[in-house]
Amino acid sequence: MDEPDDHDQATALAAVDRDYPGWHAWPAALAGLVYARRPRTSPPMVVRATSVGQLREEIETAEREGRLR
Repeated sequence: MDEPDDHDQATALAAVDRDYPGWHAWPAALAGLVYARRPRTSPPMVVRATSVGQLREEIETAEREGRLR
């Protein structure tokens, strides 16, 4: 069974997918990181952060600057 924090993070990452169409967010295999990518970009646009809130900021920055990571 998932820990409450895992459920909260999964819910928050699903909200990122909903709020930023074209992006897909997921937790990293190593605890503490979250990632988001914009599929069908070449090279792939990927951002990472240590929290979902920071991930949202990274997505907004990448969109605004057109930055590829």
